[in-house]
Amino acid sequence: MSLRLYRVGLGQDGGPSRKVHVMSETDVQAGDAAAPLMTAGEAILSIEEIEDDGSVVVDAPPARSQAAELAPVTPEAAAVQNP
Repeated sequence: MSLRLYRVGLGQDGGPSRKVHVMSETDVQAGDAAAPLMTAGEAILSIEEIEDDGSVVVDAPPARSQAAELAPVTPEAAAVQNP
């Protein structure tokens, strides 16, 4: 899969909100990528894929996939060579 651009709405329901931009393969991973940008009391209010015209500044790096996170603790990981 390729990375796509997402606009994620963060804030408090009925309160102040803001938008951040992240690159991700899926909308679920877009939420994961935006999570470190959240402050106390904020929640994800919306996730919307938008067209990447090259003018949007991304606010956070893509989230790591579950496979990438688990690779160091799986038995097969010992055979994988790290670059």
